[in-house]
Amino acid sequence: MNTNTNLNTGASFEVTLLAAGAIFAYGVWMGRRDLGLRAALGVLGASLWSLLPVGLWFLGLGGGLHPGALPLLIGVGWVLAFALSFLPVYVAVNWLEVIRWETRPRE
Repeated sequence: MNTNTNLNTGASFEVTLLAAGAIFAYGVWMGRRDLGLRAALGVLGASLWSLLPVGLWFLGLGGGLHPGALPLLIGVGWVLAFALSFLPVYVAVNWLEVIRWETRPRE
């Protein structure tokens, strides 16, 4: 019996986990574990925005729209999902700058 589970999450979920782990490891490496943890949680929180296009799909199924608008909403949802899939990487790079700024040598 095969007990493997496939969540079918797509590449953006793996990239988000990689970015969160990498920014946490960088924070620990630079001696600011607190900033690394906040950064990792921020990256994971930014990945929740990828659920926004699902709301467009449910809006189209709600019945309040013209039936011809559903394909348009699905198309906009796909484009929006693609654009929002880069948001966690953007947040991770921003946190990278914050950690670098906080750990720089002071004069």
